[in-house]
Amino acid sequence: MPADQSSHSQGSWSAWSECTRHWRAYVLAWAVAIAAAFVICAGIPNTYSAQVKIADEHKESDLLLGLNAFASWAKGAINERQGVRLPDVYYRLVTSPSFIDEMKHVRVEGYGTDYYHYILRHHKPSWWQQFAKAFSSDTLTEEERVTEIIRGSIRSKVSSKYGTIVLQVTDQDPLVAAMLVDSVRQHLQHRLVEHSRLRAFRDLMTAASKMEQAKQRYEKARDEYTRFADTHADLSSPKASSMEDHLLKEYEHTFESYSRECEQYIRAKAIVDKFSFKFAVLKNATVPHQSAGPSTFGYSLAFLFLATVFVSWWALGLRKYKEYKTKA
Repeated sequence: MPADQSSHSQGSWSAWSECTRHWRAYVLAWAVAIAAAFVICAGIPNTYSAQVKIADEHKESDLLLGLNAFASWAKGAINERQGVRLPDVYYRLVTSPSFIDEMKHVRVEGYGTDYYHYILRHHKPSWWQQFAKAFSSDTLTEEERVTEIIRGSIRSKVSSKYGTIVLQVTDQDPLVAAMLVDSVRQHLQHRLVEHSRLRAFRDLMTAASKMEQAKQRYEKARDEYTRFADTHADLSSPKASSMEDHLLKEYEHTFESYSRECEQYIRAKAIVDKFSFKFAVLKNATVPHQSAGPSTFGYSLAFLFLATVFVSWWALGLRKYKEYKTKA
């Protein structure tokens, strides 16, 4: 082989061949990665997730049953006034600070305390959280730490397409997780009931006010038209005829406006009189038997990937460094 060809052969190399040349380093790194995954997972307490799936029943329930003549359009009004019935609103309520504060006071059966003190006394932190707490200057108060734990344990997934929401609570005790997710559902329904009822009464008051204003405008236009008609029996004058047409149109316009506001008032009153709000529970909460985490398999895959990347970077970097030193 010519000298220049031999030199070219020695100088050319592939990343794959260079990496495979360091297979022992890969084996060592993979072993360390798997061991680290097992050590970390051993230091994380098992958690269990309980779920409940709900949907708003307003599409299936006749909330205004018995309203006879105007039942259909009154029911349609409720469907149009979705407001807090939108699943996205459920999500915002569940994650709101006031809702989290309510959950702190939920009684935890079997522990004889509320959820707040249950977390303080019975939740086990991971070993590195204990280590970090001992050596860090954490400025969070006890209540702030518990609040973060509660907020992190409650999850919700909204499906706008199907109009459903999945509520999930994760806890180290599967019985507590199942009990709390049902409590979240109950608290959510209670909040929505109060919010919807308050809104219904507010809408009724607004409708009553608009109806009264429309009535005053209608009576004023009616009186003006009647007064003009009584005092102008002879409408031969073009000006008088034009004035009568104007007053008549104003009278008819205010009458139509008054009629619309009366319908809105009757509609709002029907909603208040027949108010109802409840969920259809599509999936009941059950006690989970399989832990939701930590996943040793998932940690192992992640650490194996990082180990592979690190060793590859080291092997290729070492080759480049040797070539640089040779040229120098």
